[in-house]
Amino acid sequence: MASGPRRRIAVRFQIAGDTRFISHRDTVRLFERALARGEIPVRRSAGFNPRPQLSLPLPRNVGIASDDELLIIELATPLAADEIHARLAPQLPAGVRLTDVRELAEHEACIPTAAAYALPIEAGEAGQLAERIRQFLAADSVLIERTDATSGRKRSVDVRQFVREVEIVDDRLLWTQTVSQSGSARPGEVLAALGLDPRQRQHRLVRTRVSYDEPLAPNAIPHPQPNLE
Repeated sequence: MASGPRRRIAVRFQIAGDTRFISHRDTVRLFERALARGEIPVRRSAGFNPRPQLSLPLPRNVGIASDDELLIIELATPLAADEIHARLAPQLPAGVRLTDVRELAEHEACIPTAAAYALPIEAGEAGQLAERIRQFLAADSVLIERTDATSGRKRSVDVRQFVREVEIVDDRLLWTQTVSQSGSARPGEVLAALGLDPRQRQHRLVRTRVSYDEPLAPNAIPHPQPNLE
């Protein structure tokens, strides 16, 4: 018997506070538990160890807060988006807040193409940082050494090719970087390329916006100001 069309739900959410330090895998588990407690009928995979069918299209680096995360849920049976919001929101821990829930069209893709970040900077450092930004943007390439977390192998990554724009606005460093099948820069690598120590700064970063190849109902999605606390 042929199966019916997939019913997929796009859940936009913010993550801040201590919760930003949980890993990608733990974020998925957090939502698995919250969806189960909210009695939301999530489709499960086949096989001996069926898993809930949900995904985060652009994993967030540990320690970075976000105003614009996306979770894709595949439903086993129909359930209205507003009902999912009502059931899911009370099950989420402090630091995780839903901003939008809607159903995706059958063939609607959610492939990330760019991500924007914001970092508060100290008074008095804008001048030197502005000069480093100028040099960075003028360069054809800026190589940063990347260490593979699994193998320990090191390789050079051209961070410049992924960064589209960088600027200082109201005591915040703002930049947008591209995301593609060929990869992207890690936020900490961008900080290092601009002469900032990721170990001291990355935990203050906020991912403010993620762009996709097909807009996710932009008129229905709130655009909160970056939470830089």
